[in-house]
Amino acid sequence: MEFKHILLFCLIIISFQSFANGNSINTIDSLKRNLTGSKADTSFIRLNLLLSQAYKSSGINKYDSALLYLNKALQLSQELKYDRWLFDIYNENSILLNASGNFSIAIEYYFKMLKILDEETRKNKTDLSAQKKYVTIYSKLGSCYFSLENKDKALNYFSKSLELCHSIYTIDKTYPIYKLQLALYNNIGSVYLTHRDFKNAKANYIKALELNKGMNNQTVFGSLYNNLGIICKSEKDYTRAFEYYNKSLKIRQELKDTAGIAQVYNNLGDCYYLIGDYQKSIEILNKALIYSRQASIMSSQMKAANFLSLAYEKVANYKQSLWMQRLYNQLYDSINNAGQVELSAKMEMQYYFEKQQKENELLQQIQLAKKQRNTLIFMIISGILLFSFIIVILLYRNQKNKIKRNLLIQERLILESKNLVLEKQNLQLEKSNLTLELDFRNKELATHVIYLLQKNKFIASISEKLLNIKTQLNSEDKKWVLDIVREMESNVDNTVWGEFEIRFQKVHEDFYARLNDHFPDLSPNEKKLSAFLLLNMTTKDISSITFQSDKSIQVARTRLRKKMGMTRDENLISFLQQL
Repeated sequence: MEFKHILLFCLIIISFQSFANGNSINTIDSLKRNLTGSKADTSFIRLNLLLSQAYKSSGINKYDSALLYLNKALQLSQELKYDRWLFDIYNENSILLNASGNFSIAIEYYFKMLKILDEETRKNKTDLSAQKKYVTIYSKLGSCYFSLENKDKALNYFSKSLELCHSIYTIDKTYPIYKLQLALYNNIGSVYLTHRDFKNAKANYIKALELNKGMNNQTVFGSLYNNLGIICKSEKDYTRAFEYYNKSLKIRQELKDTAGIAQVYNNLGDCYYLIGDYQKSIEILNKALIYSRQASIMSSQMKAANFLSLAYEKVANYKQSLWMQRLYNQLYDSINNAGQVELSAKMEMQYYFEKQQKENELLQQIQLAKKQRNTLIFMIISGILLFSFIIVILLYRNQKNKIKRNLLIQERLILESKNLVLEKQNLQLEKSNLTLELDFRNKELATHVIYLLQKNKFIASISEKLLNIKTQLNSEDKKWVLDIVREMESNVDNTVWGEFEIRFQKVHEDFYARLNDHFPDLSPNEKKLSAFLLLNMTTKDISSITFQSDKSIQVARTRLRKKMGMTRDENLISFLQQL
């Protein structure tokens, strides 16, 4: 009868699983159809993520398919640089890796998730949703390190999660802090218990126990009492151990938790064995074996068989002890085989994951090479364009400078032409001014000469009058008058010529120098005559100045012409003016 009930229960479970699997397969087919009809855009990322989740929850052993679609979603996110689903993709990867026992790789994804959260927190430090995600990730990191038997890191991340819970609760009083604290204290206690730090393990279990009093979660009570019993048994406080085990057993019996009952019976049987009550130990351990079989938990069966083998040996029931030892060996081999199957599944999962990673790395390398090639082509084209642009600018500037230079040359030539005209005008003006000045000075000199002539005439007139009255004077007076006349004639000659020569050189500075250069053998009187002739003075005028006769002056002129090598037809005055 009992067998029929078990068979009926199994059929119901199989039917339910088939129904669930059928729904999952329908969901997968629907998502695949949508995926086929979609373009490779951001919605494509979401569809691949949903497909991976569908495979994971289908109950079908399709970890490779789940990983395949996750990697497609990840690859497309990187190609499109779209980070909207990146956190969820990493999270799904970590769940799959945790389930398959690849804790080290799962940890890598948790740290990638933390990096995304760090970016979000930098942008918005008051975002509580990000802080709540930190709590979950820290807790999962602690569990991974606990599975890898890294006590320090497991405790570190559990403690971080616990500390952050307190910070969030101070801001958001609706945050389920007690539920999270309960789980974290229980996990921290388990870490200490595994490493046989019973004092700290007990302290954390007690904290969890106090918190659970407010929530009244009987399942948690059953687990905590059992764990506290293990601690007391390890401390050889068997009385307290029995109290905790019995409390746990009562709760698990009320909950009809077959697996939990088997676990408590195993611990109770071991405790009775340790205090030497072997018959009671055998009685309890047989119950543990029965409940373990009902729950189909081979590890509990193996544990019960091992304890029973030892207990039967103590009461000298060697036949039962041997039988239990054989059962223990069979169960041990079965568990190892199951472990090998689990390990194979884990290795298969890791193989597909590493294969997919290598394919992604290869694809990334190809894309990187293409990107580098495109970058190189772009840089070459940019360099050519830049070089061409620089050449065009240089040619333009050169042409512009050339035009400027030409304009400047033209302007300079125009200016030089204007300057030449101005200089010519200035020269003409200066020449005109010099001519005017020369005329003026010549006139002034002529005026002075006329003045001297008149003065000489006046002196000559006085001298003539004195000579006329000489006949009327006595000899002594005559002599005196003649002396005066001679002195006057002598002074007039020297004074007139000195004043004339000073004024003449002021007007005609270099005449004597030019005259001396051309005719160095001229006598002083001939130079004087040349100066008078330059002023176009007549023979009579020269005679009046020099007190020479007209004939003497004519002779002097003829002699001068000969020294200068002039013919009769040449004009002496014009020749001197051109000199």
